[in-house]
Amino acid sequence: MMLTSKPVKGEEAFSLGLVDAIVPREELISAARKWALDISERRKPWIISLHKTNKLESLADAREIFKFARAQVRKQAPNLKHPLVCIDVVETGVVSGPRAGLQKEIEDFQVLLHADTSKSLIHVFFAQRGTTKVPGVSDLGLTPRRINKVAVIGGGLMGSGIATALILSNYPVILKEVNEKFLEAGLGRVKANLQSRVRKGTMTPEKFERTISLLKGVLDYESFKDVDMVIEVSSSQRLQEPNGQSISNFRKSSSITFKSMNQPTKSQRLLRQSTRCKSQLSENELSVFRTNQDPHLGSRQSPFIRQRAKLLQP
Repeated sequence: MMLTSKPVKGEEAFSLGLVDAIVPREELISAARKWALDISERRKPWIISLHKTNKLESLADAREIFKFARAQVRKQAPNLKHPLVCIDVVETGVVSGPRAGLQKEIEDFQVLLHADTSKSLIHVFFAQRGTTKVPGVSDLGLTPRRINKVAVIGGGLMGSGIATALILSNYPVILKEVNEKFLEAGLGRVKANLQSRVRKGTMTPEKFERTISLLKGVLDYESFKDVDMVIEVSSSQRLQEPNGQSISNFRKSSSITFKSMNQPTKSQRLLRQSTRCKSQLSENELSVFRTNQDPHLGSRQSPFIRQRAKLLQP
């Protein structure tokens, strides 16, 4: 929990000894009062959490657990220092006693607090929350449109990365390419992204199979009829279909179209020509992701954020 910030439910917290009891929501206050009175009148023992040791393994077993945890951290986060410091602090508490652990936590925390990693994580934290409060967008009471299926056109590095992120979030994804060679390469990239998680131990083989099953590769637009969002990430040279197919003949009129290219102006013109729906693209404010030109995507004034929010307006 400490290394991953993963929350646990009440039952698991109780089994781990993190909470003393589980009661229904409506009985919480009365149960807490009774518990406190029982302790004050010595009907229940007052056990300070700092001194609880019933969940600790033997010292030899504990050292093996710490050794394994360090190996996992070095493999999963080789460039981060604070997970290893966290393990050191816990180990000090187990080996030298709880107060020694607390003292080491205070000292090491002050060092980490002023490190560049801490400053970066704080920036990311507030930047992520800043994207939910965009003046002129989030204060208008807009409701995000429900997305059930997404199509990604282009299976290169960016397209396969987007497809990976989507299926990891449980969105069914259609990956479209212009020929079998490009399609196999794109599907292979997504599969490799997931397999790296399995190797690192962050994804089980069962989860891998469930996740990869959400991905479907196609060479035409027939499957686009029920998609809610189309993300086009091909190069401008590959946007023009060799067989003259057009997205507008297949996708539903209410679907959202996003663009991601290195030549925004030229690519936008090609997309308008291929979709044959210039007015709709104008009304929907076609979003061009200039990933190389907008390094501060978390900024409150980012064009990416403003345009994305407007596209999600029902």
